[in-house]
Amino acid sequence: MNLPPSLVRIAFTSLLLCLLAAAPALADVVQMKNGDRLSGTIEEMGGGKLLLDTKYAGKLKIKWSEVQSIQSDQPLTVETSEGKMVTGKAGAAGPGQIKLGGAPALALKQVEAINPEDLDPFKLSGQVNLGVDISRGNTNKQTIDTMGRGVMTWKTINRAVAGFEIHEAQSGGVDTTDNSLGYIDYNRFISEKWYWLANLRGEQDRFKNIDFRGMTGLGMGYQVWRSKKTNLLFELGPDFVYLEEAGGNTSDWFAWRWHIGYDRWLFNHWVQFYHRQTGFVAMDNFDNWIWSARQGLNFPLVMGFVLTTSFNIDYDNQPEPGKSKTDTRFVLSLGYQF
Repeated sequence: MNLPPSLVRIAFTSLLLCLLAAAPALADVVQMKNGDRLSGTIEEMGGGKLLLDTKYAGKLKIKWSEVQSIQSDQPLTVETSEGKMVTGKAGAAGPGQIKLGGAPALALKQVEAINPEDLDPFKLSGQVNLGVDISRGNTNKQTIDTMGRGVMTWKTINRAVAGFEIHEAQSGGVDTTDNSLGYIDYNRFISEKWYWLANLRGEQDRFKNIDFRGMTGLGMGYQVWRSKKTNLLFELGPDFVYLEEAGGNTSDWFAWRWHIGYDRWLFNHWVQFYHRQTGFVAMDNFDNWIWSARQGLNFPLVMGFVLTTSFNIDYDNQPEPGKSKTDTRFVLSLGYQF
């Protein structure tokens, strides 16, 4: 019996629709430590929160620390705490682990983000702090500490870092502190870890008789870790140093510059520790060297504001006669991160 072609097409289409309706809907699965099993679409994870889009309860924010395992029917991009990116479907893995495609399993605590923001477009982040101490009455004193630092990245391989510090203090109407510095660095990555760099720095300190001291140079850097949670880098290269003293004397020399930068969020983004140090040692006289370090803690408050404790060290191995080699400062300030 020959059936009309139109009838065959209708029957075939109906059968296909029935098969599609009977097939189970694909979904990502999140297994919780308490035994709950949630299904939906994993959208992203960041800041310790997993965003799961469900048909029955809308978008759910789940504590990442309470997740036992995940499986996905879609490729996920995972960023580790060491800054590595791994992409693939999340398959079956042991408790507390995630396995993407053919890559080795990762511990969930190593996962910093899922489907993080694209690194290619222009990005700007940073922090500005202000600390003020004004006393009147039996004690007349005022102290102002202003600090800022910004990081700009574009097209993944380019990074610029700029910052400044201004420290002023008076006691009894007499100036006791007056120093400032500013710097800008440019990095161009030539591999995942290595980058070329150019740096420029200028500073003054009235009470060290430094009208101006400038440094500029080139070098190489190595980015050990680069992620939202942890960053660690080392830099080394030659610099030219120019010094102009308050009395009008000038001097200059070539130096080796080193720099170490480290920051890490701790206790599920409850506090951030940071340490940055920069040093210069003259190529022709290793006794002529200067070094500065900035380390402290950032405590997030609300709406991007942070409470910052900072311990600053500035060291000059060959200061002017009568001047101390080491200056230290503890600063408590209110800041804003962007």
